[in-house]
Amino acid sequence: MTAAVWSLLGLIVFIYVGYPLLIGLIGIIRQRRPKADPNNLPTLALLIPAHNEAAVIGRKLANVLESDYPPERLQVIVISDASDDGTDGIVEGMNDPRVRLIRQERREGKVNALKRGIAAALDAEIICFSDANSSYEPDTCKKLAAVFADPRVGAACGRLRLLGTDQSGTAAGEGLYWRYEDMIKTAESLSGTMLMGAGTLYAARRELIPDVPAHRADDSIVPLTVATLGYQVAWVPEAVAWERTAVDAREEFRRKARMIAHDFGGYFYLKGCWKRPSVGLRLLCHKLLRWLVPVFYLAALGLAVPQSLDGVILMLGIVLILGGGLVWGFLAWWAMSAGWRPKTLIGRLLALPGHFVMVNTASLFGICRSLFRGSEAAWEAAPSSHKGLNDDAPKPRPQ
Repeated sequence: MTAAVWSLLGLIVFIYVGYPLLIGLIGIIRQRRPKADPNNLPTLALLIPAHNEAAVIGRKLANVLESDYPPERLQVIVISDASDDGTDGIVEGMNDPRVRLIRQERREGKVNALKRGIAAALDAEIICFSDANSSYEPDTCKKLAAVFADPRVGAACGRLRLLGTDQSGTAAGEGLYWRYEDMIKTAESLSGTMLMGAGTLYAARRELIPDVPAHRADDSIVPLTVATLGYQVAWVPEAVAWERTAVDAREEFRRKARMIAHDFGGYFYLKGCWKRPSVGLRLLCHKLLRWLVPVFYLAALGLAVPQSLDGVILMLGIVLILGGGLVWGFLAWWAMSAGWRPKTLIGRLLALPGHFVMVNTASLFGICRSLFRGSEAAWEAAPSSHKGLNDDAPKPRPQ
């Protein structure tokens, strides 16, 4: 059993440290950077699915319309998923020929909304996917479009920067997670291709976008399909989107469990990605094994307990470290769920084990939900991720 404990711990270390180092080394060797051309300005359609986003949609549209992308080559399509809070009126009140509203009369979910948007964007060479609660830098669309000058590039993902990471332990943990993910994305892109990006900022050639099932996640299925077809999914960190992170631990837990439920089934839906080793191995190491970390962690702890009771000092140390970390994490998670929002650096560091336990518990819930209950097409945004975003939102213009 000692070998099993060390094997499981070694696997966890590989998932979090070994794989990033390995893919980073491959990236250093291959250096597969897309041949970007800043003068490449294909026709681009920006899709914004929205359900009851009145608090932020005006600010979002004002932000996008301030983009330095040529107006005649940009269209913005908002797909309202049966919104009933005035979202549609704000969109219609923008009075800009680049903005178009499509309405779904009943809740059909984000993916169905995006399908309608893609069907409407007949003249667009590039489809860019976004969310209502994010904002772009003025040159974000240009930076994304530039890499499509390289015919090897089929999709591109930008960098998501989070606001409010100092507001709670949950937000601090999420900020650290995204910085860690950015390093892996850089390495994966340089090594050949990355596999997934932030749903609020990625783009793909229109003809390569697959028909995504309504209950799956577009931001995992689309890039994975493009990579499976042999195209590069390029990482474009110069293309930046800003989004306020959720500060409430319960909201973040529900969001992550929902996302993993969508993604887990989707990865097995795309059987072709497993036939392409360069894609399948990245997917296995970057996502699937990471989601199974709580299983490996609990198995290592369970196998170490009997040996510690038999007097094996090393196993006793492992039990104390793993068990103590688990107890600490659950207590920190409980405290954050009860309203604790550490403001100091030390407090946020003490809260990080809580974020680790929350994320891995969400992985278990998400996998079980995907296996036994399935995933739903409709979505609800985390309320705390929208706070503070509507202070300067444009009001509807008179008709």
